[in-house]
Amino acid sequence: MAEKERNILTKKNQPLKTIVYQDIYATKETLEKLQSWESTLELFVTFFAEQRNKPLNKKEIIQHYHAASQIFDVFFDDFTKQTNLLESQLEALRTSRKVGD
Repeated sequence: MAEKERNILTKKNQPLKTIVYQDIYATKETLEKLQSWESTLELFVTFFAEQRNKPLNKKEIIQHYHAASQIFDVFFDDFTKQTNLLESQLEALRTSRKVGD
């Protein structure tokens, strides 16, 4: 007996895409990694706001800016990596096969 293929269509007669739960979970996990930087980045806002009101102390400024630059380097590397990963995950979801293909 020949099995009939079943196409599930949207209101505009477009086939639905199959999206695996693991793909959605992986994408959400990547987004959460990006969001985890929020509190760290708020430290930068506070740091730079405080620097405006303080008298200049070159030694202190050098120490704080060095530490801030190290944190920013780590953030930027991770941010770039995670956004590239998120972009590829979303592209995979966008190009996933259709139901019935």
